Amino acid sequence: MNHQVKIQKQKTGNASSKAGVEKRKNEREAAFKKIWRGTHKDYRGCFLDGTLTVMSWAKYGGGFVTALSISVSELAERLESIKRHTC
Repeated sequence: MNHQVKIQKQKTGNASSKAGVEKRKNEREAAFKKIWRGTHKDYRGCFLDGTLTVMSWAKYGGGFVTALSISVSELAERLESIKRHTC
């Protein structure tokens, strides 16, 4: 099962409870931090308020993305890419 499927399954479960929403938000932020650390320093940074950013891949529109704005499919693909490069 790839990361995109896992993230989507997590997204559908327990959507009405505040604890479930908070848990998914924390998992998404943790995944984004893993992506941020695995991204070359020329392609990552942070906004003045301290929000971590990475350059989005062109096929997802380019520009800067944050933990809140990155799409589920890009998040999953980038996690898979980092996993392949570290093994």
